[in-house]
Amino acid sequence: MLELKLMAKQAGFSRIKPEGKQHVVMETPMEEPAWKKLSEKLPSHLKTRFVYSGGKVVVRGLGVLKPEKQLESLTEWLGYLQGAIAEPLAS
Repeated sequence: MLELKLMAKQAGFSRIKPEGKQHVVMETPMEEPAWKKLSEKLPSHLKTRFVYSGGKVVVRGLGVLKPEKQLESLTEWLGYLQGAIAEPLAS
């Protein structure tokens, strides 16, 4: 759990919480252009799961999984996003 919180903070997310029974919401102060740049590192099969909507990113369908699987999946997926942060910006 702590690893997930640290990864989320490094990726620019301030809070992770369930939304209804199907989705998980990650609150963020980042704007949409920053999210688009970050989400480029997601594998194509995951891109439709992540939906940016003004100050939050909804991870669709993650809420139906068992809590252990939710933590495992989010940790893995945030790892992809961290790859975008580690890259230097092109001048």
